[in-house]
Amino acid sequence: MFSLSLPARAGAAAGFKAAVPMAVATFPFGLAYGVGVTAAGLDPWVGASASWTVLAGAAQLSMLSLVKAHASAVVIVLTGLVVNLRFALYSMALAPAFREFPARWRYGLPYLMTDQTAGLSLQYFREQPDPVAQRWYYLGAGVLTALVWWAGTLAGITLGAAIPPSIDIAFTVPLVFVVLLVPTLIDRPGMIAALSAAAVTVSTASLPHGLSTVIGAATGVALGTLADRRRRA
Repeated sequence: MFSLSLPARAGAAAGFKAAVPMAVATFPFGLAYGVGVTAAGLDPWVGASASWTVLAGAAQLSMLSLVKAHASAVVIVLTGLVVNLRFALYSMALAPAFREFPARWRYGLPYLMTDQTAGLSLQYFREQPDPVAQRWYYLGAGVLTALVWWAGTLAGITLGAAIPPSIDIAFTVPLVFVVLLVPTLIDRPGMIAALSAAAVTVSTASLPHGLSTVIGAATGVALGTLADRRRRA
C-alpha cells in the first residue's frame, strides 16, 4: 500500500493549509476570467483550456483584454510571455531548493508555479530545510491553487451572462499581485525588480492594449536579473 513519510505528510498538509486563504482570493479571479471568456465571444472550451495550459491569471486576463480589442495573435502571445517573465525571478529564488529534489519533481512541479505557490513556498523553504517536506509543501499549495483557479474558470464560463457586468475584478489583479509579492521581497534584486516594474508601469499607463503592464514586467525582470547576477559575481 502506498504511504507517505511523516515529512511528506506534514509538508503536504502545511502547503494545503497555507494556500487556503490564497485560494479564497483566487476563485473570484477565475470567475472573472470565465465570465470574460463568454463576453469576448470565445469558444468556452478554448477559453477554459488556457486555465490548465497557461495557468497564470494575470497573463490570461491580459491576453483576454487583447482578444476583446482584436489585437493580432502575435501581440497576444507575446503579451502572455512577457507578463509571465516574472516567473524567471521565482525560478531563480526557488532553484537552490529544487536542486535537492529528484528529477521527476524538478520537471513536474514547475507546472504548478503561480504567484501564490511560489510566494508561500519561498517562505516555507527558509524555515524548513528538509527537501522531502519542501517538495510536498509545494505540491500541496500548488494543487489547491490550481484546482480553485480551474473551478473559478468553469463557474464563470457556466454562469456567463448571469453575473452582472458591473462586477469588475480584473482591475484588482495588480493590487493582489503586489500583496502576494511583498513578503518575498527580502533582498536587493527583488526590491529593484518590484520598484522598477511599478515605476515603469505607472509612467506608461497611457499606452494602449495593456502595454504598460508588459513593459513594466519586462523592465522589472531585466533589472532584477541584472542585479542578481552582479550580486553573485
